[in-house]
Amino acid sequence: MTEFAKKKLQKGISLIEALVSTAIVAIGFLGVFQLVNYSVNSIDVSAERTKINYITSMVAEDMIGSRDQTANTNPSSKECSINDYGKPVKLDGSTCPEDIRKFADYIKENPIEYDSCSGKGGPIFNKDAMTSIYKNALTEGAPENKKNRWEVILGEDRYLKCRQDPSGATDGDTKSVKVYKICTGDGCMAGSSATVFDEIYMGRVEINTNGGNKRRSLYFQADYIFKE
Repeated sequence: MTEFAKKKLQKGISLIEALVSTAIVAIGFLGVFQLVNYSVNSIDVSAERTKINYITSMVAEDMIGSRDQTANTNPSSKECSINDYGKPVKLDGSTCPEDIRKFADYIKENPIEYDSCSGKGGPIFNKDAMTSIYKNALTEGAPENKKNRWEVILGEDRYLKCRQDPSGATDGDTKSVKVYKICTGDGCMAGSSATVFDEIYMGRVEINTNGGNKRRSLYFQADYIFKE
């Protein structure tokens, strides 16, 4: 058999076979791209949830660690201190003015609540728009300074990504820090048992993310006042 006859018997790839092969490879790459996109989104959501866990724990630790600090007073004045029962009193043992409150009581009267993505500062588009998380006010105590830090962290978009619900069915991402007082009498949470003698402050930090689809809530005992 001549060399020409051998080449004539050899069969190559037809145009249809080449197109089918290209389509199969394209479908494979499309699946890989979708998998990569899903992985990136999963990592982003996981990172946000991790930050939420840190932030909720930070708020609880701040309040518990400074529960004996008083608001609406200059810390250097030493006007009021916390006695053994957990009540703010003057150095002579008399009652402090009503506006001087313990940390938990101050947050109870001044809760933090953002019902949408329009928080304290909103989205951050440049560094000049960033707000310092530290108030650095020497004339104000821990309650005011720490509350300012929470407002900046929860109210600005640079720490937690805020996603408004595009359908408008929900308010989207919401954030709140509240304190409830369990006791009997005025200023107590509705439904408190008549058998409760001590005053207990329960804190709640709640953050909704991913368009309101993911929720993280942390309840903790913020403070207490023993019955004398």
